[in-house]
Formats: sequence, C-alpha cells, structure tokens
Amino acid sequence: MPSSIGIAPPPLASPAHDDRRPDVRGNVGRGAMNGAAGPVVAQLLTGKVGLLLGASRGIGEAIARAAYVAGARLVIGSRDFEALAALAQDLDPSGDSVVPVRVDMTDRASLEHAVSMTAERFGRFDIAFNNAGHQSARTSFIDTDDNMFDDVMAVNLRGVFVAMKWQVRAMLAAGNGGAIVNTSSILGMTARPLIAPYVASKHGLIGLTKVVAIEMAPSGIRANCVAPGPVMTEMLRRGPAANPEALQKMLDAAPMARLGTVDEVASAAVWLASDASSYVTGVTLPIDGGVTIP
Repeated sequence: MPSSIGIAPPPLASPAHDDRRPDVRGNVGRGAMNGAAGPVVAQLLTGKVGLLLGASRGIGEAIARAAYVAGARLVIGSRDFEALAALAQDLDPSGDSVVPVRVDMTDRASLEHAVSMTAERFGRFDIAFNNAGHQSARTSFIDTDDNMFDDVMAVNLRGVFVAMKWQVRAMLAAGNGGAIVNTSSILGMTARPLIAPYVASKHGLIGLTKVVAIEMAPSGIRANCVAPGPVMTEMLRRGPAANPEALQKMLDAAPMARLGTVDEVASAAVWLASDASSYVTGVTLPIDGGVTIP
C-alpha cells in the first residue's frame, strides 16, 4: 500500500540490524527521528554519502535524522555549530557517520570547504540537501529595502547556486551520478503579499533547480525541490500558530485540515535523494496537505 506521500514503503522483511543505527522496526530510540517517518525511509540511503546545509533546526534537523535512519553518512552544515554538534552527538556519538561543520551560505569558500570535506572524509559524494534559508520581514513591495532583498537572495538563491556548483563538481568527480534536493516553498509556486524577496527567491530556486536537472541528466545527476506548505516548525509555533485566528486560516486552507510535520517533509526529501526516485528529476514536490491543488 502506498504511503501518504505516494511512495512504496520498504519491504516488510527486516534487514540485518546495524548497531550504529536506531532500530526503526519498533520504537525508535535515542538519535532517531522524532516522529513516525523512520520506517518509511529505512534503508533508502544505505551506502550513500551526503551534505546537508541548513541542518541545525526545524526541517533541516528532521532531514538529518531521516537521512541517518535511512543509512546515509553525512556532513551537516549551518552557521550554528553548537546546535550542529549537539545534533551530531545525538545521532551518532561515535562520530563515524555524522560530522558537523560551520557553513555560511554567503561565503563561497565556506561552501567549497563543506563539499570537499564531505568527499575527503567519506571518499565519495552522492547526495546533497540544500535547506538553508532566510526569511524577509513583512513589508509592502514598494517599501521593501534593497539591502533586505539582497540579503534574502544571497542565502536563498545565490548561496544555493554556489553550493550546487561545488556539489555537482564533486558528483562528477566521483563518477557515480547523484541527487540534489533543494528546499523551496509553496510560495515558490504561488505568491503572498508583503514578502516579495522571499517569494522571488523561492521561485528562482525552482527555476535554477530545473536548469541543473536538464543539464546534469546525461551525467546521472538529478535535481529536485521539496516545497513545504504550512508545516509546524518552532518558528511557526511561536508565530502564526500562536494566534488562534491565524492558525484556523491555515487549517481552512488545507484540504487535509491540519498542519504538516517536519518529518513528513524529511521523508519526501529522503525519497527524492534515494534511488527509489531514480527516474524523477526537475520536479517540485509540494508537501502541503493539498493547499496548492488547482
């Protein structure tokens, strides 16, 4: 039976258990995913090596947990090294499979270092998750400050552009193909007033991902986007979801009448990075409970 995100779950027969990994056959333990998505992604990334940018909290943290449960060895990057180190220790106390590195999405050398560190540490480079993002303050289009626009673009679009160039080069050098998963937003497919820089950056990221998908397809490298909708992150919990009226509007907009979870986004991201989606490229996958259904 297909899962809620349209992918077939792994076979029911349990593979040999790896003591370094949480046991996802029953209750997941320390270092595993927070929600129920662990069994959905189990074994999907076995043998893969990847880099996750924007890993310290929220959706990025959930992707790190899901990718680890799925069998990947990871370098996880963010500006918040303290949070990364705590996450790496929680997932993999041995330090053999999860390595934190401080990354600044606006610094070309920082991005190059993260990619080269991944390839050198693990001897290959198969997958990349580009989840880092910067939100803009709410203001009308005509009052949007030029510098604020540039700041958002520097992280959400230019930063991912530079990161993908290094990631693709590493995949080409390894010669095994690869998969890139970028975190856009349903606002990259639609629009909302008062956040023009963010909307523009997420639309641009979808277009950029499609170009990479077309150009790199002959080399066996795929590129896709996940587009989260109303997902319960800590930022949402402290912001709109704290207002009952705003929360109800979000629920009313979703045919499934609930908010999504970070684990649901992570499961989709892991699937897109895995060989289970080997004929999927250039796609933007909404994870939004039906909000963007025409």
